[in-house]
Amino acid sequence: MTRVLITGGSGFIGGYLVAQALEKGFDVTVALRPNSDKTRLSDPRLRLLYLPLHDLAAMTDLLRSTAPFDWVIHNAGVTKALSKQGYIEGNTENTRRLVQALQQADRVPTMFLMVSSLAALGSAPTGKEWITAEGPPSPLTPYADSKHKAEVFLESLPPDFPWIVVQPTAVYGPWERDILTVVRLASKGLALTIGLKSQKLSFVHGSDVAKAIFHILQHPKTQLRQKFILSDGQAYTTEDLVDAISGALGRKKTLRVRLPLFVVKPIAWIAETVGRWQNKPAALNRDKIPELTAENWHCDASPLLDTLGFRPEFDLYSGMQDTVNWYRQQGWL
Repeated sequence: MTRVLITGGSGFIGGYLVAQALEKGFDVTVALRPNSDKTRLSDPRLRLLYLPLHDLAAMTDLLRSTAPFDWVIHNAGVTKALSKQGYIEGNTENTRRLVQALQQADRVPTMFLMVSSLAALGSAPTGKEWITAEGPPSPLTPYADSKHKAEVFLESLPPDFPWIVVQPTAVYGPWERDILTVVRLASKGLALTIGLKSQKLSFVHGSDVAKAIFHILQHPKTQLRQKFILSDGQAYTTEDLVDAISGALGRKKTLRVRLPLFVVKPIAWIAETVGRWQNKPAALNRDKIPELTAENWHCDASPLLDTLGFRPEFDLYSGMQDTVNWYRQQGWL
């Protein structure tokens, strides 16, 4: 039976990875922190491993005491931090320490797959229609830069280290909380978007992210030391996102308001300042504005969709309906 180690298994994408691995009948170990939310980790088939990603020596000793894993899916990461160093520590350095611990413990797997982000590549350059995995990276935020640096570290490893990187575009779905704020506003008839111009956007449902990852790991054409952009393969705009949310909510009329940057920036500064007072990173901050206003996030997922033949279950409209239905069932909306 294939043995899989999943880091960050208690998080949004991690929960989908764990569920998909169990559905496929794998032997699943979830690496997490002692204070992690275990709501989605109640299945008795799971093994829980408290893996200190911040401590190389302790992690090495712990991995030596476990049986080898066939696959390691490194999904743990930091999406919000109070400083640039917080992103580097949570995304770049934790990746480096995990790889080194696997090497020092003689536990290098058959495949090591890291969940990065489309943000590590940056938006499509001027004059280009699509973001491609081979394109020159231009990360726009400290978060994106920390993911990019983690990818650069993997690329620097000797040829015998079997890494794969996936770069999901904007991920949504049941359990996701950031887009919940937008959905709640839309349920009251208000659709807020940032910037006076329409953006070109791409999306992928959380369930499809997990299915795509295991499709990649199991496909005979998958080559090691390769990167895959994950999306549903469709090209959307800001208006499509508003339409998808409004349609899922069953609202025929929604007041659509575009917030200019001179309004958004002070709001982001206030949210950031309050977050620092509370020692809690804000969802909206000034560092994130370049990503929220970048013109083109259309991306080329053809290596996944065409070469490997992956077929997503959801597009944005059916996926948003699935998400809104779940929010309502859980009382989140």
